[in-house]
This record gives sequence, structure tokens and C-alpha cells, in this order.
Amino acid sequence: MNTPSMRRRPLSTLACLVALSGLSFVLASGCGRSEAATQRGEETNVAAVAKGPKAESETYAVEMKATGPYAAGKEGTLEITIVPKGAYHMNDQYPYKFKLVDPAPEGVKYPKPLLKKEDGTFDEKKGSFKVPFVASRTGKAKIAGTLSMSVCSAANCVMEKVDLEVDVDVK
Repeated sequence: MNTPSMRRRPLSTLACLVALSGLSFVLASGCGRSEAATQRGEETNVAAVAKGPKAESETYAVEMKATGPYAAGKEGTLEITIVPKGAYHMNDQYPYKFKLVDPAPEGVKYPKPLLKKEDGTFDEKKGSFKVPFVASRTGKAKIAGTLSMSVCSAANCVMEKVDLEVDVDVK
């Protein structure tokens, strides 16, 4: 028996399924990261900050500086410092690292192209790396790389990748 109420039931079931599918889509495509996720310490900014010897935000200051003098054929070092600001401190759980550009500029070699946390010095209020390099000729050399770092407050953690570069004068 084919009564009108039986024909509508499949349509109403279909309508409910379509509505639930639509709701699922809206929920899934809404915000990929909640504000609460950021407060739990998820990565807040993976985009690299503009290149240069310094980077600064409300939560930290980073600097890569030449500590020369530098001589051709001899190992020299640069120093990278990370200083948290305000209520922020160094994230003792984060695997800090500095990765030098690959390939190295012509006339420059990196004895250690990837520095990890254990290669640096870190405490609650400061972190630093000594970055070794050898320039085979005199003149200007550009040393560059990407620092992966994190600072935290009681409310959240900030994790960033910061591109740094500095020119050194090799004698």
C-alpha cells in the first residue's frame, strides 16, 4: 500500500541526512584552530619573520650578531640570542634549533650546519647559540639560517621560525 505519508517519510529522512551533512561540513570547515588551542600552546605562527640580524615581537627579541674579527681560512663564530619579554620565559620543553642555509654561500663552509638545543645555552630568561663558519676568502660573507624557537607565559606558548642573516667582514 502506497499512502502519501509513506512517500513523505523517505523524503523527510533524506532531508534530515542532508541537514546533518551540511552541519557537519560547517563545523569541519569552520575554524581550523580554536582560541583555546592557541592557549594550550599550539604553534601560533609558522611563517618566518622578515630576514635580518634582528627580530622582535611583544613576546621575545632575537638577534644574530658578528663577534669577529674574522680571518680567511679560520673558523669564526656568530652569536644568536633569544630573550623573552614580559611574563614570557624560554620553553624548556621545546627542541630549539638553528639551521644554516643550504647550500652555503660560495666561499663559506659550515662545520655544523644544524645546531640543536644541546649545542646552545638555555635557561629560563635567555637562550643562545654560537654558530661556527669558515670563510675561505676575504671580503663580505652573508651567513643566514632559520631559528626554530618558543617562549611561554602562564597562559600560552608562542612558537616561531625566524629567518636571520648577517653580513660578516672577513680579513
